Amino acid sequence: MKKCSTFAFTSAFLFLCASTHAAEEADPFADVEEKPTEQAQKPQSWTEKLFSENFALRKELMSEFGTTGKSHSASRQSAGFEIQKKFSTETKTILGLDFQGRLVRRDGFVGSMNDLEGRNRPRWFFEYHNAYADLYDLAGSVGSVNARIGRFYVPFGLNLATDTHGTILQLSNERNFGFERDWYTGFWGILSDDLRYDVYYLAGSGYAAKFKGQSGLGAARVSLANKYQSEDGLEAGLAVIGGQRIDPEATMRSPAVMADAGMNNIVNTLRAGVDGRYRIAASSGTFTWTSEVGGGRDKPDAVVTQLHQLDYLRASRRWGLSAQYRWFWQDMRRDQRLVGQNAPSSTDSSFFGEATWYFSNDVSASNLHWIKLNCEYQLARQTGDKNVIWTLQYYRYW
Repeated sequence: MKKCSTFAFTSAFLFLCASTHAAEEADPFADVEEKPTEQAQKPQSWTEKLFSENFALRKELMSEFGTTGKSHSASRQSAGFEIQKKFSTETKTILGLDFQGRLVRRDGFVGSMNDLEGRNRPRWFFEYHNAYADLYDLAGSVGSVNARIGRFYVPFGLNLATDTHGTILQLSNERNFGFERDWYTGFWGILSDDLRYDVYYLAGSGYAAKFKGQSGLGAARVSLANKYQSEDGLEAGLAVIGGQRIDPEATMRSPAVMADAGMNNIVNTLRAGVDGRYRIAASSGTFTWTSEVGGGRDKPDAVVTQLHQLDYLRASRRWGLSAQYRWFWQDMRRDQRLVGQNAPSSTDSSFFGEATWYFSNDVSASNLHWIKLNCEYQLARQTGDKNVIWTLQYYRYW
């Protein structure tokens, strides 16, 4: 009996020790409080923050050849870039910057639609396109009041919403203002759930900001909110521009405008216009119809402009076709009294056809790579001979 009691006591003692040892092995640090470790991080310099946070650098290459079929030919080769930078706090974006430029070599000039400024450019030239700053949410609710200062598309038509710096077909009628971009400052933002607005003062000088006595241009545009584009494929706007601009081409074409403009080519200008674009998705691809119609005055001549374009993009986004008709009419009856039977024509008009093969064509337009063949058939010219202009373009933006 005594041996049994001793054996039982010994077994219980060994079991208790084993259990305690196992418990200790299972969680040896159960009573130790874990403390977070702080990993030292090297602070970023201001240059690292500038070029890493909300910063984008895009590259651009273009090679373009044009001919009129009358022994006239031209070449344009360029390499460029676009810098986009935004400055933000933890809760909102404060400032956005955009600069876009390219170094260009030109040999000859045939009047391709996307290089009308090349007529007066030297063989080598560094040209800038976008150069502006946006200040966000200056007052009211988010998006209601934003400011812009710098160089960007003239706020007339769909160019504000469509970057055409790389395409051959342009959405602005070259005869309307004499330039598609200008230096300006003003405000843009959300007017209501359905509308947005743009209100600006423009220098009216075109490529280079200069003042030679012109008062500049005041511009206002009201357009549909972005939700209509995303939900219904619809864009539309109404714009008004008035004031004075510098335009030697306008005075050269019209003796009556020249008489009013004076030696500094200051043209008293008024324009009002409507624009719209509608996309229809089909099983094979997307059809897009675009129209811009405007009218007004280059004092003392009345002017009317039209631009209509139809685009088809294959569902694979590998190829597309486009056709465009543009028309500019100017009342020359006053000129007939000035120059008799030698009055210039009242109309500039052209028809374009274009085919594009895309190597890459993402929806955000941040990676574009294509070859385009474009033909312009000039139906009427205010000055000079009518031509058929062929343009072949290779373009890459990434």
